[in-house]
Amino acid sequence: MLLTEEQILARVASLAAELHERYGESVPVLVGVLGGAATFTVDLARAYPAPAEVAWMAIKSYSTRNRASGSVRLLKDLDVDVSGRDVIIVDGVIDTGLTMNWLISTIAQRAPRSITVCALLRKPDVAHFADTPTHVGFDVSDGLIVGYGLDYRGKYRNLRCAALLSEAGKAAKG
Repeated sequence: MLLTEEQILARVASLAAELHERYGESVPVLVGVLGGAATFTVDLARAYPAPAEVAWMAIKSYSTRNRASGSVRLLKDLDVDVSGRDVIIVDGVIDTGLTMNWLISTIAQRAPRSITVCALLRKPDVAHFADTPTHVGFDVSDGLIVGYGLDYRGKYRNLRCAALLSEAGKAAKG
């Protein structure tokens, strides 16, 4: 286990407070990245101490050897107009940063007032996003992390904690 439910929820509350401090009376759009960030996005929205709108994008990022390749396909686009709005891209984990750079670029084309990134987890050696403020819950080591919305082949999303998946967990059936 990397993080308990209590540790995660305490950090989510502090991230919500940090974001509210940044945006004040603005009503930001929290853009959750489906499916891994669904739990985090909902908890962040519930902890946000002022009105916020929630919208969703779904993407498929292709990987080689469990690392993102930078090749991304849009599966579900935003249903809201973000032009002139403050946008917070909410993701469960930033692995290499390639997918996040694609998201930032794609949303920037829609002329939002601002873009901020908020990720629950960030792995080592992730490049920073030029001119994009980034809020991170926890810096974690390399490895496959599951739980709190993150999965391995559709399993383990329902865990309330975040855990490093073992080889036995990868081999588990059902």
